[in-house]
Amino acid sequence: MATIAEYIWVDGTAPTALVRSKTKIFPKDIEDVSLDSFPTWAFDGSSTAQAEGADSDCILKPVNYVPDPVRGAGAYLVMCEVFSPDGSVHPSNKRAALRKLMETAGKEEPWIAFEQEYTFFEGSKPLGFPAERRYPAPQGPYYCGVGADEVYGREVVEEHMRVCLAAGIFLTGINAEVMPGQWEFQCGGPGADPLTASDHLWLARWLLYRVGEDYGISATLDPKPVPGDWNGAGMHTNYSTKAMRSDGGKAVIIEACERLGRKREECLAAYGAGNEARLTGAHETCSYKEFRYGIADRTASIRIPRLVEAEGRGYLEDRRPAANADPYEVCEVLLRATLDLW
Repeated sequence: MATIAEYIWVDGTAPTALVRSKTKIFPKDIEDVSLDSFPTWAFDGSSTAQAEGADSDCILKPVNYVPDPVRGAGAYLVMCEVFSPDGSVHPSNKRAALRKLMETAGKEEPWIAFEQEYTFFEGSKPLGFPAERRYPAPQGPYYCGVGADEVYGREVVEEHMRVCLAAGIFLTGINAEVMPGQWEFQCGGPGADPLTASDHLWLARWLLYRVGEDYGISATLDPKPVPGDWNGAGMHTNYSTKAMRSDGGKAVIIEACERLGRKREECLAAYGAGNEARLTGAHETCSYKEFRYGIADRTASIRIPRLVEAEGRGYLEDRRPAANADPYEVCEVLLRATLDLW
């Protein structure tokens, strides 16, 4: 029986990169599968905004893999970094910078968890919006709702959860979000280092798009998918270090918040294109023009959870990253800013 590997990578599309993939078939079973089982492979970078047509070869180097729950036994999803033919890191490869940074930051034992929001579309219309040029009832009942008049796309969400768990993706939860057709999954958590959490988020995004194909429903990571009085879509990022999680960690968290405030512009530059339309100061956001942190404050840039305040240690939630942000870049700026590694 053949072994099938889906090579997955992040392309060079600007301002928001896309996830790409192609299939490599090995004629025989691979026994004792490891990362070394998957060789480097080339692709046409001129079709992914990563090369010119006259010199189009780019190289995929596998860096992580999980079982492929869509194809089943003998199949794998292989996360890759992109390199130029001369072996240098390709400019679109944001993972490489985080990997290098972790050589220094890793000793602080950082943990990351992403809250990935997304919005379902059916054709050009958000799922749950009337076919006519009208809007559904105002926001209110949709968040964590139940019932056919409040929740749209649950069958896709449940299937996505199932395949992520079957693949071993570090998925920790799902819920319906504030706008109709909008959902969230949480990826990462205790023990998830930045590289692993980010790899798993990209793999979970790929699986979300792939599952959507079977239902004729697409998922968008647009930070403001519907203009007007509707919530945008973010990727709130929960972050801690060993010092934050230890006794006296609250003081470390406060200092991290202060440092993030001093790097406000650098952070926002890495937090996703079009984020200004979402970070308006309304709809549970703080304006991108200011920086604030607070206890249990979902209108702040950084929220310190109430239980963290009570226990005096734990983590912070950066509420600024947009749904379309690259997790590798988000982790890099969080580490650089909070650990004074800029």
